[in-house]
Amino acid sequence: MALKIGTGTGLSVILALALAACQPAPEAVVPTDYAFVHEVTDLPADPDIIYGQLENGLRYAVRTNETPPNVASVRMVFNMGSLGEADDQRGLAHFIEHMAFNGTTDVPEGEMVPLLERFGLQFGPDTNAFTGYETVGYQLDLPDAGDEAVETALFLMRQTASEILFDPEAIDRERGVVLSEERVRNTPIRRWNNALWRFRLPDTLIPDRDAIGTTDVLENAQRERFVDYYENFYTPERGMVVVVGDVDPQAVIARIEASFADWEGLEAPREDPDLGTVSADRPISAGYFHDPEIYTIFTVDAVRPFTPVLDSAAARFDNNLANIGDAILSRRFATLTSSGTSPLIQAAANHGSDFGIADRASVLAIARPDRWEEGVAAVEQELRRALEHGFTRAELDEQIANLHTALRDGAEQAGTRPTSGLADQIWSNWRSDQVLTTPQSMLERFEATLADVTPEAVSAAFQARWDGVEPLLFLATSVELEDPQTGLIEAWQASALEPVEAPEDHGDLSFAYTDFGPAGAIASRETIDDLGVVRLRFENGVAVTFKQTDFEDGTVRVRLDFGRGELEPRAVPAVDIIAGSVFTASGLGEHSADELGRVLAGRNIGYSFSVGDDSFTFNTGTTPGDLRIQMDLLTAFLTDPGWRQEGMDQFRAVIPEIRRNSYSTPGGVMSAEVARLIRSGDERYGLPDPEQVAGVDMAAIRDFLTPALESAPIEVTIVGDVSEEALIEALAPTLGALPDRADTWPDYAEARTVVFPEPVAEPVVLLHNGPANQARANVYWPTFDDSDPARTRAMALLNAVFDLKLTERLREREGLTYSASNAVSESDVYPDYGYLYVGADVRLETVDQTYAAINELAADLAAGSISDDEFLRARTPLLERIENAQENNGAWMAWLSQSWAHPDRLDRIRSLRSDYESVTRDDLVALAASYVAPDRSWRVTIVPRDTE
Repeated sequence: MALKIGTGTGLSVILALALAACQPAPEAVVPTDYAFVHEVTDLPADPDIIYGQLENGLRYAVRTNETPPNVASVRMVFNMGSLGEADDQRGLAHFIEHMAFNGTTDVPEGEMVPLLERFGLQFGPDTNAFTGYETVGYQLDLPDAGDEAVETALFLMRQTASEILFDPEAIDRERGVVLSEERVRNTPIRRWNNALWRFRLPDTLIPDRDAIGTTDVLENAQRERFVDYYENFYTPERGMVVVVGDVDPQAVIARIEASFADWEGLEAPREDPDLGTVSADRPISAGYFHDPEIYTIFTVDAVRPFTPVLDSAAARFDNNLANIGDAILSRRFATLTSSGTSPLIQAAANHGSDFGIADRASVLAIARPDRWEEGVAAVEQELRRALEHGFTRAELDEQIANLHTALRDGAEQAGTRPTSGLADQIWSNWRSDQVLTTPQSMLERFEATLADVTPEAVSAAFQARWDGVEPLLFLATSVELEDPQTGLIEAWQASALEPVEAPEDHGDLSFAYTDFGPAGAIASRETIDDLGVVRLRFENGVAVTFKQTDFEDGTVRVRLDFGRGELEPRAVPAVDIIAGSVFTASGLGEHSADELGRVLAGRNIGYSFSVGDDSFTFNTGTTPGDLRIQMDLLTAFLTDPGWRQEGMDQFRAVIPEIRRNSYSTPGGVMSAEVARLIRSGDERYGLPDPEQVAGVDMAAIRDFLTPALESAPIEVTIVGDVSEEALIEALAPTLGALPDRADTWPDYAEARTVVFPEPVAEPVVLLHNGPANQARANVYWPTFDDSDPARTRAMALLNAVFDLKLTERLREREGLTYSASNAVSESDVYPDYGYLYVGADVRLETVDQTYAAINELAADLAAGSISDDEFLRARTPLLERIENAQENNGAWMAWLSQSWAHPDRLDRIRSLRSDYESVTRDDLVALAASYVAPDRSWRVTIVPRDTE
């Protein structure tokens, strides 16, 4: 189950968190008497969606979709979340979501999830629920859209709608799980987010209705308070059921009617709560949040009372103008931060509405802690520059090109949108009172109004969101400040006295890398008919694996591998880790990374770069029309990297903030340290320490990457909607035109040694800087490498059985954790290296109990305690995922990549299903007996820093 309360720790997550949800600008009086907004607006709804409403008020939407074939997604959503809670119910909207899986009138406690697993659903990825301020929802993704599966899904949704039992003993058993989730989500970012809402909307209910609630209510609320919320807000007129997939719509509608027509809610259920008011006359104000582990985050908001507006073509046009203004300002911030010397690390602008009570325009910036005042000034001046001087034609053209491309590609790719995404779009558009139109109609409306999208119009729409109210300034920082509110306002007002000049118009730019010499010729070609694969080799040695598919219209996935990645010699520690972040951020010889954004505006291309275990990799996606320039770009990175210092400066600016936040939770410490520890301290893994970062400069990165860039064999894997002829036309004058690549590349056998740590009698202890009640227990068992695929797949199935047992024991029976984690990893790079992992976020005082439970489960597995039902429930979802993956470009890309370097990968594709089908229960018992024994394990406990 998931909470929509924003608990991510990545910098981009923070930007998305505080700058969410665009809504149209105010216009006409809005009608209120309708079931769906498309009934009263000029925007045409997607004709492929069948909307309806039962006599009891329940809404439904059904759509046929065959991507992928023979699957279906079922959703049930209510238009109330934690905002409907009373003070003594805080957290119960989310708690009730948990109770849906713990016993209903016709499904005994503990039976719902196993029932779904027998249909091939996996708890978590396919079976889940979510709670937000304004919404509670349940989601089932059926790997088999057969009649029985769809009927069962609707039956379970109907049970959830009105038949949850709320057995007091079941409530008490679930308390530990919900409290565990509260612990896991008690991060600096969540605490900042709550403080920010209290500052933004102080006279409203919002700050006191965080969906996770309060520990006092979660620990003590009794059954009647659950039932009160449930009966008042789980009502037909508040609900919507969505079914999308490879189904017969009329048959599904008949099933919805048969399942839900008898549902009757309370005669007079509780109405929406009074959320409070927002003032238009609030003076300039400042707020402050301090946490030793928080990023330095500065927000400036223009908040005014909400004005309802009907979703219409005119409203969308006005809103898009303001969106373009936000995008241009965000682009200016990106230019500032790309220098690596700015006080800002990231910044973005946005506008939206909040909870139907406020309209808000915002800028959110992440600054260097010791330069927060400069950061405030940078935000103030760039915002004022936009408001005073508007936007240039060149800036507008860049954003129009990007938007036009996105809309055009969306229209071309509409026929193969994934089923689960469409289901979520349907209910989310209903919840935001927006018409779900077709991508083609969106494109047509955009093109019809292009002449009216002028710099003046964009500037006016942008200014309208900011004018007329005083700014609200909020600073979160790890630095303790004296009188921070006064200092924040003074920094803002002092900056406002400085004049700002109009922005420069950069004019037209052209991409400098379009000629790499004579096009290369194909030296060999072979087809692998049973896999639908073509393999090419150019005369210069570049090898290509290609699979043409129709799984994603207008989409081409590209992967380029070269060199040996982590195995390559390095002169200084951590150069490999840092190179992955710095290389593309340093741009090209003729274009900085920032300039590339302008030069390539309107192109659907990318250039994600990583340093893998045994290769350097570019991984991206494009369209058939942009495949050539995508290959131009990748070839340019191979032949003329920029090696600009700004890439290193950006990394050095952000890494202290990442490190600070990593140590604020047990999970962050896992990422920072444990990856290195389970490899006996191998410095190629984990988060580099400050001394290592200081020891790496651009020259070291250049020395590390250059040999492979210049000479290493290149292997390209391409999967998607493009012909072989078009593929060759894009590759021959780019990668095919390079000088001859090396026939072979050093194997670096001396670097292929990774050692699993020795078993420990007592766990290794690591420390985090978060709350005192957060701890994590982790167990690793050494296993084997990936040289035997059948053995690897048997271990994956054992892991799936272990997952079932962990959920039943640690979560359902003992309530120790919200979510136990487990995984297997068998290396195809390091001989004899692999492990099976189990871990759980728990209370500090239950760490020993958790280890004891894990050891008992492991011993039971080794003793043969695997029932036929557990075996079925573990294997069925795996087989269903394999079946669906056959028509998934991402899966084929993973299977085919590096298949020239590792030819056995082709046979692994062929044996994938049969390997899983041939595994027996006895095989799993033997594996467990051989590998999963307490005396073979390495354990690490992560506890609060102040724990004795």
